[in-house]
Amino acid sequence: MLSANELDILFPLPSSPPAPHLPQHFPGVTHESKVAVTEALKSNHIQRHAFVNERQFHNSDSHASHHLLAIFALGGPAPIFDAIFDVQLTRTLPAITSPGQITSQNFYKHLGEPTYYNAYLSFFREAVLQKGGSAVMEEYIFAPSANFDNSAKTPRRMLSRMLAVLFHPMIHAGNGLEFGIPGLIAEGKHDCLAQAAVHPIEGSGLLVESDFSSVIGATNRLSSLRLDIASGEETQQAGVHVFEILARVLKDDRFSPAALGFKPYDDLIFPPPYEAQVDALRSKEILEYTDTWLVDGNDSEQVQLKIEELCWLNAVTYAAGGWSGRKNGTNGKFNADFFLMHSVTSSLFLPSFVAHLSPTSTAVLLRAYLRMSLVWWVARGRPALPIRDFYASTSATPNPYAAQLAKTDKTALPLATPAANAWLPLIQGAIMHTDEHFCKLQRALAHFASRYGHRPAGHFAGMADACAAIDGLELLDGTLFLRAAGLTAEQIVDKGEAPFFWDLHGFFA
Repeated sequence: MLSANELDILFPLPSSPPAPHLPQHFPGVTHESKVAVTEALKSNHIQRHAFVNERQFHNSDSHASHHLLAIFALGGPAPIFDAIFDVQLTRTLPAITSPGQITSQNFYKHLGEPTYYNAYLSFFREAVLQKGGSAVMEEYIFAPSANFDNSAKTPRRMLSRMLAVLFHPMIHAGNGLEFGIPGLIAEGKHDCLAQAAVHPIEGSGLLVESDFSSVIGATNRLSSLRLDIASGEETQQAGVHVFEILARVLKDDRFSPAALGFKPYDDLIFPPPYEAQVDALRSKEILEYTDTWLVDGNDSEQVQLKIEELCWLNAVTYAAGGWSGRKNGTNGKFNADFFLMHSVTSSLFLPSFVAHLSPTSTAVLLRAYLRMSLVWWVARGRPALPIRDFYASTSATPNPYAAQLAKTDKTALPLATPAANAWLPLIQGAIMHTDEHFCKLQRALAHFASRYGHRPAGHFAGMADACAAIDGLELLDGTLFLRAAGLTAEQIVDKGEAPFFWDLHGFFA
């Protein structure tokens, strides 16, 4: 049983972002909202189990904390957090007692056994309190021994587990890192273990032992390239861009739904595990395509550029991919794919991770994350990315809430839209909706817009020829994120009062 003092240490008031490249808080954060969200997080930690139903489908206690913190960061008022907790209370199971304890001696013995949920949670709570979140991650997630042990009966693959289940364990621990809440880091480590009970280790073929040693080699290759450039010698480009990888996969028939045996399905609650098929059938090819995507974890500027690439990657596959499959979407205007949405929301936490990881672990994480993002895009049907059509047909100043924003002030400037800043009504709508994913997506897209929204059309023109499979890449600019946020909000408006509006059919028709 946790003492009140231990609970306070595990769940302090959320901290402010320590650097400008980390996700920032919207105006509206107050001391009262900090206290209110912290009390809700404590109650969630003590009372609720990590799963939403008896089949262990999704870790919805983490959904509750994700929802609470996303709304907090968006500036939600103090009273809203009790309302969020009450909504989430109906979607989770009560906490259960484990049949035994977890120690450092038997840590790997009970991987994937859901009855050991609280035992693993207790183990990680103590570890985080004693060593700190960064040290625990390095030891139990990123160490080679935490991922590969040929003598182990149960595959360890802790990094693969952290990226499994639509990145949920990563998102959970990322919240703990971003807001400085050790209790969430402990929950996040535990969740990546318990989720393995109902899901295979996703991406098992996407992580190889050489990844942990090849990082050093990649760093040396990049250093050599810089020396060549400095000395004026002709040299090759220091690694490919993610868009070049996307274009190659788009042109490769081995990644088509037909080649992988993907077909439309009717079971929207438990859809076929196509991501496992991609891993089983095409992990070798994905490893080959990403081999020259190099990351020097010692170079903080380059790391931030690589994170930017990953944010663009997932925003493009969600937005342009969703546009290409709009006829199969809920409203016929956009396919707001539930699975690709998680790729967007998870990438928000990459800066918070690398701020706490060693250079080697940073490089390993970013490369593994890239591969898993590609897997999900292919697993959803590898939707086309018609950027030219997307930009010609979508608004850079969306206003899905126009009916609620009728202009009444006669002294207002004569703008065509009553939403002078299109983001403000979008964020307001996200705060008030009961769906926990919607606010997370809009927050992620808003952060990307604040960081990369100034990128002009033509920013990617230099690689347009090499990426011809991505039609209109030279047109891509920083309005992408606002366009995607507007299309998603429009789907909510079209659905009326429906609590769930995401598309689950994929891109297989």
